[in-house]
Amino acid sequence: MASAKEPAEKKDRLKPLRIIKNIVLGVLIAFLTAVLIMSVVSRASDKTPSLFGYSLFRVSSGSMSPELEVGDVILVKSCDGSDVKNGEIVTYLATSGEMSGRMITHRVIKEPYLNGDEYYIVTKGDANESSDDPVKTSQIEGRFLYKIGILKYLFDFFVTPWGLLAIIVLILLAFSNEIVVFVKSLFGIGYDTDDKERVEEIIERYQRENQNKSISEKSGESGETEQTTSNSEE
Repeated sequence: MASAKEPAEKKDRLKPLRIIKNIVLGVLIAFLTAVLIMSVVSRASDKTPSLFGYSLFRVSSGSMSPELEVGDVILVKSCDGSDVKNGEIVTYLATSGEMSGRMITHRVIKEPYLNGDEYYIVTKGDANESSDDPVKTSQIEGRFLYKIGILKYLFDFFVTPWGLLAIIVLILLAFSNEIVVFVKSLFGIGYDTDDKERVEEIIERYQRENQNKSISEKSGESGETEQTTSNSEE
């Protein structure tokens, strides 16, 4: 029989790998969950979800090419629209024209100016020939900080059927130990090495106890027989 220390040592060696696996899977699942929640909140409330003033947007047109390409994921920080400068890239909510109700990320070509009781800016897409209609500073969602390259590839992958399959596999891997234990308990199959050795030890001990008990009983019966015989002779 294998030593009881061997399974324990094997588990100790695998423990760091399990911790790393759980961390990686936890981060991926947390990211996917956050993206899902943000998408649901955005669609349900028609508002852009943000965390500590930071928001993620995905570029849907080539109007800012080559600075921003279709599919790029950008990080935007909320700001006071009155302090934006020429050359900065901002994201604002369009309220007129074909893009009404949608977020647009363009470059500022004219700093805030007063027109009546409102401050306005003028923006333009780098790839566009003409500028946008004047934008109220109150429409500005935030200032562009930078694009996050890896998120673009993650978004592109996880919206495909293979991406959906990958999500399912990640979830199964994250809870693989629990699933294995559940299946074993459900069907009563298999044991862990430690459990199997403990069961074998219990069986062997039980068999030894029964053998010793049988021997003791036989010895006791022989002694009683001899005593009875001697008494009858008297």
